[in-house]
Amino acid sequence: MEKVIEKEPEPTAQYLVAIRLDGTPGVRPPEELTLDSLRMKTKFSAVLLHDKPSIRGMLQRAKDHITWAEARREDIELLLSNRAKTPEGLGITDRFVKEKWKLAGLRELLSGLYSGKIPLRNLWEKGVKPVFRLHPPRGGFSKSSKRAVTTEGELGYRKDGLHELLAKMC
Repeated sequence: MEKVIEKEPEPTAQYLVAIRLDGTPGVRPPEELTLDSLRMKTKFSAVLLHDKPSIRGMLQRAKDHITWAEARREDIELLLSNRAKTPEGLGITDRFVKEKWKLAGLRELLSGLYSGKIPLRNLWEKGVKPVFRLHPPRGGFSKSSKRAVTTEGELGYRKDGLHELLAKMC
């Protein structure tokens, strides 16, 4: 008898997670304008973005100050459950989700967001702040925070491996 392995559904809406690792001194004005447009104004701030060519171009322009990758379900769950804030400065709870979305809890919100049934903009309209403030990584960076990922560093696009850094920062 064969075992049926249930796979998690493929997301219809693709998201990117970007984290700013560099502070403001030494940032050129065009790059600073791009970072401000992405709402990444401070060091160790993360944002959840739609995966579009224009967003990828902005991320590529600011690659010397940030790191980014495609958002996995675990990344979105980590950000929403640990670092998301409401206007009152509180975290997202099941009660908050029930009041704003009429859903059973945070798991259903995460499923709706990941499947594309709940748009990302809806999160911000309901009062969740669009920027997630993170801690410096516990245990420090495993590689240089001044170099690109391709040259044994932390900056730039990551094909995979952002989850480990994000877990250290949440």
